[in-house]
Amino acid sequence: MNGNRIAGIDLANLEEAFAGSEDVLTQMLTLFQVQAPERVQQLGVHIGAWDEMAARTVLHSLVNIAGAVRAYGLSNLAKAVGDAVKSDDRAQANELTRDLVRESLLVLAHVRLLLEAAQADPQAMWSVDFSRVDVAD
Repeated sequence: MNGNRIAGIDLANLEEAFAGSEDVLTQMLTLFQVQAPERVQQLGVHIGAWDEMAARTVLHSLVNIAGAVRAYGLSNLAKAVGDAVKSDDRAQANELTRDLVRESLLVLAHVRLLLEAAQADPQAMWSVDFSRVDVAD
């Protein structure tokens, strides 16, 4: 991934933002779990066809939904892909899109762990151990 470590969800920042509003967070995570894979799939199609406007629209949505769940690595990658698309750098856009797909898989794994924890006890979300999640290259 361009020498960068994948980041996933920033749990400390998520807790700071949503402690006491776990029900709202659960709704956001559930929505992210549906929307993110759709957006990533759409992005692949748009990058493959080099439909710049459609790609930038999907990227804007990804930046927003990733930031909402404190998946800053995913948000930053979406911005970087957008910059590559804007500068018509197809090779960079393709490379960054591969990184974005990998990061999205990690974020989705984190989301699943958080939602599983919330089913038992919403407070359990704050003690989820993300270190057991690994996304293979």
